Amino acid sequence: MRCVAHILNLVVQDGIKKVDKPVEIIRWAVKWIRQSPSRIGKFTKFVKLVNSGTTKHLVRDVPTRWNSTYRMLNISQAYEKTFERYDPEEYEFRSDIENAGLSIPSPRNWQHVRHLCHFLKPFCDVTERISGTLYVKSNTCIEDIYSIRTLLDDAISDASLCDIALAMRVKFDKYFGDVEKMNLLLYFALIFDPMNKVKYLVILLEDRYGKEKMEEKKKYIMDSMYELYNDYIRIHSPSTTGSSNSSSSLGKRQNPDATTPKPPLRNKIREKMKTNIVESIGELEKYLKESFEEDSSMFNILEWWKVNSLRFLILSLMAKDLFAIHVSIVASESVFSTSGRVLDPYWSSLTPKIGFRMDSEKLIRIIRIWIGYGNEYDNVKMQDFFCYV
Repeated sequence: MRCVAHILNLVVQDGIKKVDKPVEIIRWAVKWIRQSPSRIGKFTKFVKLVNSGTTKHLVRDVPTRWNSTYRMLNISQAYEKTFERYDPEEYEFRSDIENAGLSIPSPRNWQHVRHLCHFLKPFCDVTERISGTLYVKSNTCIEDIYSIRTLLDDAISDASLCDIALAMRVKFDKYFGDVEKMNLLLYFALIFDPMNKVKYLVILLEDRYGKEKMEEKKKYIMDSMYELYNDYIRIHSPSTTGSSNSSSSLGKRQNPDATTPKPPLRNKIREKMKTNIVESIGELEKYLKESFEEDSSMFNILEWWKVNSLRFLILSLMAKDLFAIHVSIVASESVFSTSGRVLDPYWSSLTPKIGFRMDSEKLIRIIRIWIGYGNEYDNVKMQDFFCYV
């Protein structure tokens, strides 16, 4: 199971690389204002005059975290009129931004930023949703993935987002471009949501692949799910050999005439009856034929399977395993990171002075703390890093 949050992060990274000058202009303007309390105070004064209903504060972004860039742009675009008023009143602002090779934010720049914020918001929302820990995520993951693909397709027709969306779709298709490239357990989890079942899957596949290919994709998914279902039956079904032997002897004569042959037609009919009985009581078929539940935000999927576990003994075991799947294993603080761990002369080496004053065990301990080894090192205080210097 690939980490979906990590893949979406890679997709957005390829798009962020295509971000052009308007974002740099806004970033520089926000950075300039946030550099001193007097500039912030003067900007706040104009906010009260022009944007009196806006209460959010300008925030600087971290270039290696794309959600912080999204947040900076989203807050800044609400102050477009304030920036227009601030420019004539602050000569230094125009002078410094022009010396940096940029220009004052123009209406066209703000329009571009609004388009970009609107485009990135679903990515931010999906990443935060699939990174949660207090609710089931596997049953909605396929829907989120397909909605992102639709968003990318729509953005390609937008001139201001075309280059970004094209770059992102190439990376997206590398991991999620086809059913065969994805983990089928996510499709199974979608079907095991009583509000979805197969009907919802068919709609998603038809919208994505067209009616002709939909049947092929559906058959591939359903065949794989039945194969998994049969494995669960083989593993979890209770052995009925002993009970069947004892119960089957109750209706028999004590001295049956073993030499009396049974009519061939009767044998054939009995075998067919057995086959029909097995098919009619199959849990998976029974579940799929039942009507789906009404779509509601109050619907508790775990509670539903708990209540219906006596009716679906095998399926409830499958549902328990499917809904326990973690679609994201990325730590919350690094979900949006577009950079690896940075190594520079201060982090990548120890001076001879430090090396001579600590033994190898302490050195390994410090290195493990830095790279984030387990909870057993979490209680170590920061002064432990420097007490040997």
